[in-house]
Amino acid sequence: MPSKSPAQARFMAAAAHDKAFAAKAGISQSVAKEFNEADRGTGIRRGKAQAQKASGPYVSGTPINKRGY
Repeated sequence: MPSKSPAQARFMAAAAHDKAFAAKAGISQSVAKEFNEADRGTGIRRGKAQAQKASGPYVSGTPINKRGY
C-alpha cells in the first residue's frame, strides 16, 4: 500500500531504515518496509517542492544575485 502523503512516506522510510525509530513509533519495521517499497514507483518520495529545492536559485550555473542586471 503506497503512502497517502509525503509526510507519511518520510515517516515510513525512517521506520523502514531504523529499527529503534520503528519501535519507538510503535510500528512494525516489516510494515514500514512494505510502504517504502510501494512508494518506490509513485514519485511521492521526491515531490515537486523537493525537486525545486534541489535545483536552487541557479540558472545556467550563475547565481541570481550575481547576474548584474
